[in-house]
Amino acid sequence: MEVLGVATDQESGQPTILLRGKQGKQELTLFIGPFEAQSIAVPLQQMKPPRPLTHDLALSFLSTFHSRLRRVIISDLKDNTYFATLYLEADGKELTLDSRPSDAIALALRAGVPIYANDKALGGARPSDKPQ
Repeated sequence: MEVLGVATDQESGQPTILLRGKQGKQELTLFIGPFEAQSIAVPLQQMKPPRPLTHDLALSFLSTFHSRLRRVIISDLKDNTYFATLYLEADGKELTLDSRPSDAIALALRAGVPIYANDKALGGARPSDKPQ
């Protein structure tokens, strides 16, 4: 999926992130908090903060221990809450970690790794109304 951007929902005033499938068939809108929105906006706008932000620190930590983020998957939707999984490589082995989608997306954007959403997560999403 590609991250189209961070916006404010007009009805609730809450920040959202909009993702779209690479073939443009599925869109996914996630409600996030203001701090999460800022953390996602930083790499989208190619800003370089003077000091590492939390997600920058997390990636530095992984690198220091010879590990790296390989991909993230928005993996589930339960009771109006989305879940994500981080896929890491460490010592030649694949490890997974549970994550909030906003954190997974912020990390993926910084690391330049793919973001996927599986059918469980997309089950609550509507196909795009935009032309293909």
